[in-house]
Amino acid sequence: SSRYRYFYQSVWHNVLILLVIFLANGLTWLVLLLWSELFKLVGITFFKTLFFATDWFIYLTLGLVTALAVILARTQSRLIDSIQKLFTLIATGLLPLVSLLTLMFIITLPFTGLSAISRHISAAGLLLTLAFLQLILMAIVLDPQKASLPWTGPLRCLIKTALLVAPLYVFAAAWALWLRVAQYGWTADRLQGALAVLVLLVWSLGYFVSIVWRKGQNPLDLQGKVNLVVSLLVLVILVLLNSPVLDSMRISVNSHMARYQSGKNTPDQVTIYMLEQSGRYGRAALESLKSDAEYMKDPKRARDLLMALDGEQHLQEQVSEKVLADNVLIAPGSGKPDATFWSALIQDRYNVMTCIEKDACVLVEQDLNSDGQAERILFAFNDDRVIVYGFDSARKEWDALDMSLLPRQITKEKLLAAAKDGKLGTRPKAWRDLVVDGERLDVNLNE
Repeated sequence: SSRYRYFYQSVWHNVLILLVIFLANGLTWLVLLLWSELFKLVGITFFKTLFFATDWFIYLTLGLVTALAVILARTQSRLIDSIQKLFTLIATGLLPLVSLLTLMFIITLPFTGLSAISRHISAAGLLLTLAFLQLILMAIVLDPQKASLPWTGPLRCLIKTALLVAPLYVFAAAWALWLRVAQYGWTADRLQGALAVLVLLVWSLGYFVSIVWRKGQNPLDLQGKVNLVVSLLVLVILVLLNSPVLDSMRISVNSHMARYQSGKNTPDQVTIYMLEQSGRYGRAALESLKSDAEYMKDPKRARDLLMALDGEQHLQEQVSEKVLADNVLIAPGSGKPDATFWSALIQDRYNVMTCIEKDACVLVEQDLNSDGQAERILFAFNDDRVIVYGFDSARKEWDALDMSLLPRQITKEKLLAAAKDGKLGTRPKAWRDLVVDGERLDVNLNE
């Protein structure tokens, strides 16, 4: 029809204009990058600053190059038509290959079973990609000015058969997606995947009907109408996605919290990061968790929630000498530190932030260098961190000497039991450090 013919040409024209815009901008900025790097070699950074750190230049260049690219594409109609024919020829060659892949995979499925698909996280995406390739290549080749497909009989049969089985791929993808939704709930990605399933299902079923139930009409004419309907459907979905009706943040947050409140998810399975990134809906969910006694009874969960709500800076402001002295657990056999030590700890509040929780950190005294002065070792179990502090006799102050990750094998219970039983000690390194003309080279070998 004339309507689809106009639609087909308009889509091609707009897509190729966008292609020219991206190509022109990409080449322009590559030249500017080469320009700036060459002058940077001789110590001139003016051009790098101008090209990539000056807003007005960036906006002006993007606008100018884009405008020139649009003018070029609109005036050189023969060039655009040639590019269109080139892409159409490429699609004409690829479609039989994709159709063969479609049929081979669908024939393989009865022997492997659908359970093999469900084990893979990306199964729905792969199936939808294959169905989309089959349909989009067909739409590209479907030139309304031609009355028939540009292939011989066997290839036409292959392509039509592949189009008939395309809905099966969409149904399989929908099943794989639904398994994930049933297991973990809705997320923004799964919502978009479900909408993609809807579009491809309408598209593939439309092609299926055009081949099977055409009532004497040319299936190519029916497929053109299907493409128009699918385009309108995509437009409606894009509008709804940017409206409260299909707000992905609202849907994903409501699904996540509903699973938690129904008991399908445990408190540890609540994803603070996802809620943080979900705007006002996520903020409201975080506020509701703050008043949830079951969720807040775990100190680590409570700390993560407060950090998400109030920010890390607010939590650091709660760190004080008195709070640390009241909450850090002193291991058996270790002396209670004086105010000087607690003052040293709050010099870097971030590292001891988790120690404001009762007994979350354990302090151990141990002479690590045999100088007669015990170092103090702070075990921050919630952060899997160990910090060693040493006393500077000259300045009468404590300093952080080293910080390392805490091995998972060392738990708080194991540490306290070892301290109580007198099983805490030190072991000298078997490998000594190398000294080269007074310069020390640390030798850290696995012992």
